[in-house]
Amino acid sequence: MTEPSLAQPTVASSPYRHAAYFAPKSDSLAWDLGSRWLGRCAFSGKTLTQPSIDSIDAESFHRLTQSPRLYGWHATLKAPFELALDISLEKLQAAFTQASAIDVGPFHLELQLADVGDFLALVPRQPSAPLNVLADRCVRELHPCALPLSESELTRRRAGGLTAQQEKLLQQWGYPFVMEAFHFHLTLTGSLRDVDAATRSALLAAANDWFAPLLDHGVAIDAITWFAQDVQGGDFRWVERFDLRPFPCA
Repeated sequence: MTEPSLAQPTVASSPYRHAAYFAPKSDSLAWDLGSRWLGRCAFSGKTLTQPSIDSIDAESFHRLTQSPRLYGWHATLKAPFELALDISLEKLQAAFTQASAIDVGPFHLELQLADVGDFLALVPRQPSAPLNVLADRCVRELHPCALPLSESELTRRRAGGLTAQQEKLLQQWGYPFVMEAFHFHLTLTGSLRDVDAATRSALLAAANDWFAPLLDHGVAIDAITWFAQDVQGGDFRWVERFDLRPFPCA
């Protein structure tokens, strides 16, 4: 299956936002499990039938996964950003290519299921230095392509409350959870803050069962994937996958 590239001449206009994500290969079990859990494949654009969960009706499960479904199955490496006015799609594509030139990968990552704040996610079972290097490189290489945040967007990102360190990172990199504050997570639900204990327990049990292959065997971190959001509030879609590769020899 050929993976699409947004930078090809068939594209008439630039999308609203772009992001650098980790996403498993589009023909892998890891991609299939995550996309079916969320109910949408960001590669094909197709709506998918979600798994049935005991004691949670389909409508409720669809609602509880609404937020991550918009973004597609992924873990964030460089958070969504608008393109700077002087940056073309070709220049952005070149920045993704540069970000993927890194000596630490590909590498394997073991996963566990966790309650992250008020949502469920798959997270690393233990700290990973190569993962941190990869995330830092994505931020550094792609940040020059990003439009500086507006005051309203800065206010929105501060709404949940930031530490002094996170505020500094927000000012420098346009996102408060990067560099030393980076935490890799493959998001499974939206906010569960107002969800009762029985429903949370059912979600946790279902996720443990559904994602057992990933919890048992982990995932290969072998690429950076470019996602784009065509219009504000729209679904993110898969654009192009950049395999991790060593720095070119001098």
